[in-house]
Amino acid sequence: MGVIVYWYLVAAVIIIGMILPQERKKRKKYIVIIGLLHTFLCGFRYMYITGDLRKYAFSFYEDGKQNNGWFDVAVFNGGKNAGFRWFSKCVSIITNGDFQLFLIILAIITQVSMAIIIYYYSPKPWLSYLIFNTMSFYVVYDFCAIKQGLAMSLLLFSMIAIFEKKFLAFLIITLIAGFVHFPALAFLPAYIIANNKINNRTFVLYSMAALLIYLSRNAVVSLISEAYYEEEIIDTNVKTTIGGRFIVITLILLCGIILKGINEKRFEQLFNVIFVGALLQMFSGFDNVFTRFADYYLQFLVLFIPMIFFRENEIKMRNEGTNRSILTFDEKSNKLFVAILTLVLLWYYYKTCLGMDITIQGDNYLNYRFMWQVK
Repeated sequence: MGVIVYWYLVAAVIIIGMILPQERKKRKKYIVIIGLLHTFLCGFRYMYITGDLRKYAFSFYEDGKQNNGWFDVAVFNGGKNAGFRWFSKCVSIITNGDFQLFLIILAIITQVSMAIIIYYYSPKPWLSYLIFNTMSFYVVYDFCAIKQGLAMSLLLFSMIAIFEKKFLAFLIITLIAGFVHFPALAFLPAYIIANNKINNRTFVLYSMAALLIYLSRNAVVSLISEAYYEEEIIDTNVKTTIGGRFIVITLILLCGIILKGINEKRFEQLFNVIFVGALLQMFSGFDNVFTRFADYYLQFLVLFIPMIFFRENEIKMRNEGTNRSILTFDEKSNKLFVAILTLVLLWYYYKTCLGMDITIQGDNYLNYRFMWQVK
């Protein structure tokens, strides 16, 4: 199949989205079809398609051995990422060490989680799924970095807890996600941050915070690298830039302010969360670990971007006098903007993911193969 399978998937997301209804009660058929398609492609891929998966497979087989107990050093590792290893060991025992079945089960969990949050909170499911693919969340985490992919799927429910004002549920789910993948604990401040009310004063404070964090980036990098790595320390002396992805996220936030305004509660909450992701992305030039941290927040672009162009199904307005959109457009103009956005997202997908020149063939995720195509 190769790289073409990813284009087929995106084509299905758009075309089926144009055919099937996207309204709240009628959207279920579309989400079920697209969710099953994502689950199928993710779960039935060749189980060693990348070097990351081969590493996960090795630990999966090791964890399943009877002489490796639940609290052994190799499995529990002092509690760091132990949740994933326990999950791996449990599935290994149940499936008699079948790593392909492990990937299928994992695909079901991650894709059902994404389907649930899109079903309940996205104003346009097809656009959410398009962003999920073209901004590489699906390929990078559900195909390759599966440990973080599982933690990210759990944090989708943490965001739901924020929307529904359930702090205890948020805390429990986020801690479980951190038990699966330690860096997921970076999402713990999200409950307070998301509920911060945005006004002109907030924008000034955010700008000052961004500048201050950028100026002290070396100290921030050292602190995070010491917490994330056990031995390796990220070199803070290298020359870095803020990166193109940071600029893209910043432009998206600006579009939110200009085209939407901050007058819907959930949109405001998502704006705050995406802003934190942008700050973390600012440090990606030092090490890709910061992109990993940022994506715990940035994955909610699957909801944020559609909300810029379409109203929520259950609108929760803020108090009067809040920031409203600077520019307003009629329905025809809005459709044109969405059409242009779709083309930009497809270009971005090719530029940052599907058009990449991968020199190490063992890590070539673009060489997609189904499990039955490899003996």
